[in-house]
Amino acid sequence: MAALLRHDAKPDAVIGGMRVTYLARSDATADAIGIYRVEMDPRTPGAGLHRHARLTETFAVEAGSLALHLDGTDIDLGPGDFTLVQPGRPHAFANRGDQPVRFTLSFTPALAREGFFEGLANLAAAGRLSDAAAMEHLMLRYDQEPLAGFDGWSGLSG
Repeated sequence: MAALLRHDAKPDAVIGGMRVTYLARSDATADAIGIYRVEMDPRTPGAGLHRHARLTETFAVEAGSLALHLDGTDIDLGPGDFTLVQPGRPHAFANRGDQPVRFTLSFTPALAREGFFEGLANLAAAGRLSDAAAMEHLMLRYDQEPLAGFDGWSGLSG
């Protein structure tokens, strides 16, 4: 069965000023891929520096400017820009600008990625995105290795 999601669908996970809407869930693709719409408020942290052992991650920016830190280099991605992050490559992202940003994010294989977003949403709602033990426990379950602590998940730096 084909899936249809309207542009005004409500987000599935809210993580502070970041909203994630599931476009193609891992359970609908036999875990082959997960595709997500991400909207971030201005000056909103996204993901602190981390890497994945198995996941390939993509970012396709639709509106606004996404600050991406990839392999030690800062890159601003704008509308129409795309990047592919292969397994093992250190990366982080945030909206450092004064305008919202919207992008499509994908992971392959998906590795039930929705559980990661829902776990982050729960930690954010409880004010625990800086709780190192809770964050590490969540990350290790979803192929996410933190590389610089957890400050980049709850606040902007630099």
